[in-house]
Amino acid sequence: MTKPTQTTSISPAQAATARPKLDDEAFEAFIRRRRPAAPVWSMSGLDGYLTALIIGPKFINPYQWIPLFAGEDAMALPMETTEHRAVQTIVAEYNRISATLGERPEEYRPRFSHITYSHDSFDWHTGFLLGTEFAPRLWNPVIRGHAVTGDIIAPIRALCDAKKVTPPAELIQIAGAVIKIREYFMPRRAKQKF
Repeated sequence: MTKPTQTTSISPAQAATARPKLDDEAFEAFIRRRRPAAPVWSMSGLDGYLTALIIGPKFINPYQWIPLFAGEDAMALPMETTEHRAVQTIVAEYNRISATLGERPEEYRPRFSHITYSHDSFDWHTGFLLGTEFAPRLWNPVIRGHAVTGDIIAPIRALCDAKKVTPPAELIQIAGAVIKIREYFMPRRAKQKF
């Protein structure tokens, strides 16, 4: 009798390049211990930060922002170090968000902290705004509103009330704003020279 073969959704190429990463709890503990402090302190904040980098007006080299989370040397450290695993966690989240927005935008949802039957958007909103700081002048037409952009960021701006929890229905509006911002900046990003 032969054992049934187990199928996975990971291709052999992906399995060969898979790198160890931290789970959510371990990653959050890692960034909360960082000195100097990391820009965000939760997976929700990281999601917002990375989303702004991914949809923004220009590509931001990871060597500019990954060290803010994992340390200056983290990208060159051995795989078994916590710092390297933190880098892999960040890269995996970046790739997940980017692939969803690029291939299945209708499935995209921001990753908010869960509170019974609702979502706490404060960390995500804070991370998103911090992620815009790499190109503040280019973000201005979206952040402040403009004749061309209108107020496409309005659902995200509404998150600034830290005391408000976001009901699940509003997640769709926020996701829609992220997609519209990405579409607005896409022509500029496509012209960027490296």
